[in-house]
Amino acid sequence: MTAAEDSGDALVLVTGFGAFEEVRANPSGAIAAALRAAPPPGVRVVGGELPVSFVRSAEVLDELLEACPRRPDVLLALGVHSGGDGFALERRARPGLDAERVDNDGRAGDALDLSGHGEVATGLDLERLAAVLRAAGAPRVRLSEDAGRYVCERVYHHVLVRAAELGAAGLFLHVPPADAVPLPTQVAAVRALVAALSGR
Repeated sequence: MTAAEDSGDALVLVTGFGAFEEVRANPSGAIAAALRAAPPPGVRVVGGELPVSFVRSAEVLDELLEACPRRPDVLLALGVHSGGDGFALERRARPGLDAERVDNDGRAGDALDLSGHGEVATGLDLERLAAVLRAAGAPRVRLSEDAGRYVCERVYHHVLVRAAELGAAGLFLHVPPADAVPLPTQVAAVRALVAALSGR
């Protein structure tokens, strides 16, 4: 174990996505990369970009978890929503996924059976976290009960299941498109969120 791994810093796994459908520049992947390069003080950020795939996204998330130097304190997944300048803190993830909308692999969500875990939800104080985002410059923040039933929902379901197994906090944040809110503004808001999630 290196000195950095044993420094006592909080360890946060942050993931985002790449291009899909009409989204050619996905800010969620860019934000995750920016946080790995310049995390908040007292926090070590690891993670990577997940494929927009109902099946492979969970596999890659597990690979990222296995590569962590120790058990992460927080699992934060990011995704982009379709429009508007708001951020959405997702409260829950449901097992039923979109049976018609296909992923980058050409598969629909009904190829998966997540009923074994049923609906799962975060226990985090989303009102407090929304205030953190607003204070850091997020133009609009809402609490959401619907993660979209696409790959974001599938990833959030997996994040919450793994977080419960690890004794970590789990959360999914939908960020706005890059043309709605400048990327530096988004990075600053999510960096503040990561600090708050880490107790920093």
